[in-house]
Amino acid sequence: MLIISPVDNLKEADLLLQAGADELYGGYIPAEWDNYSLAASLNQRTFSTAQIASEQELSEIISLVHAHKRTFALTLNAPFYTDKQLPLLLEYVDRMVTIGIDSLILADPGLLRLLQKRHGHLEYHASTLAHLTNSGAVRFMAEQGMQRVILPRHLNVADMTSIIRQVPKIHFDAFLLVGKCPNTEGLCTFHHSSPEKIWPCEITYELAPLTDGPSSQLRHAMQRQDSWSETNRRHGCGLCAVPHLREAGVHGLKLVGRGAPSTQKVRNVILTKEFLSLAESVTDFAEYRRMAMAAHKERFGAVCHQNICYYPEFFDGGAV
Repeated sequence: MLIISPVDNLKEADLLLQAGADELYGGYIPAEWDNYSLAASLNQRTFSTAQIASEQELSEIISLVHAHKRTFALTLNAPFYTDKQLPLLLEYVDRMVTIGIDSLILADPGLLRLLQKRHGHLEYHASTLAHLTNSGAVRFMAEQGMQRVILPRHLNVADMTSIIRQVPKIHFDAFLLVGKCPNTEGLCTFHHSSPEKIWPCEITYELAPLTDGPSSQLRHAMQRQDSWSETNRRHGCGLCAVPHLREAGVHGLKLVGRGAPSTQKVRNVILTKEFLSLAESVTDFAEYRRMAMAAHKERFGAVCHQNICYYPEFFDGGAV
C-alpha cells in the first residue's frame, strides 16, 4: 500500500520523502483567485499555512518529488464551482499541468468531465467530498474519467471491501491518521473558516428533543454527540485496521494534515511505514492491536477512544 502524505512547503517535502512517503498531495491558491467573486473555496482550506506559498515553490516541490520517482496530487476538491469560476479554474489547471502535477483530487463531476477531456493524461482522484459510498456511485464517476477513489471516513472495512471487489479496475485509498470527524464529510455544509481553527464540529452544543421522552435511537445520538467534547478529532487513528485494509485491497493509506506542523506529518509517515511493515507478517492480531494502541498513545499522548477510531469495528476487541 502507498503512504500518501500532505505537504505545505519545500522543506518538509524533502523530510516526508526521506521518511518514506510514496505520494504527496497539497494545495496552492493563485493570487488572482483571492480577487475573484467566489461562491466556493478552491480546495477546502481557508488558512494560508495549509497552502503552498507560491507557484515557484510548488514547481520545486514537484521537481523534488519526481527526482525521488514519486508522484504529486493537487487538491481541487470543493464540492462544486460556479460557471463564472470555470474559465479561471481551467486556466489555473493548465498552468499546473505545465509545471508537472501528476494527478488532481476532485469532487465536482462536472469539472472532472471538462478536465478529463482537456488533460486526459492526468490521474483523477475522487475526494471524500464526492461522497462515493457504494459501488454504483463509484462506477458513475469512473465513467466520467475517475481512476482513484478516496473512500469516505465513515465507511467500515466490510463496506470498503465490498466496494473494492465490485469495482476492481479502480484504485481505492483509505484514511489512517489524524482528522476523524463526527460528520459525513460529503454531506457537511459547515464552513471551516475560523481564524482560531476551531471548526463547527468541535464546538460544544446540546441537542434537545422537541417532544418529551426521546426515543432510544435519539438518546443514543445525543449521548454520542455530547461525547465528542471529551475527545480530540486530531487524534484520529486507524492503525489497528492496517492488516484488514491490506487484505481488502486498499491501494493507499491517506494521512490528513494540510496546515499541520512538519514534525507531526513526518511522525505520521514513519508510524505508518512501521505498521505497514508489521502488517505484512502479522499472525497474532490481538498482539498487533495492543502494539497499535500503544503507538497511538505514544503519538498523541492520549488513550484510544471510539470517537476518533477510524475503524471502530476493531475498537475494544471488535473483529480482532
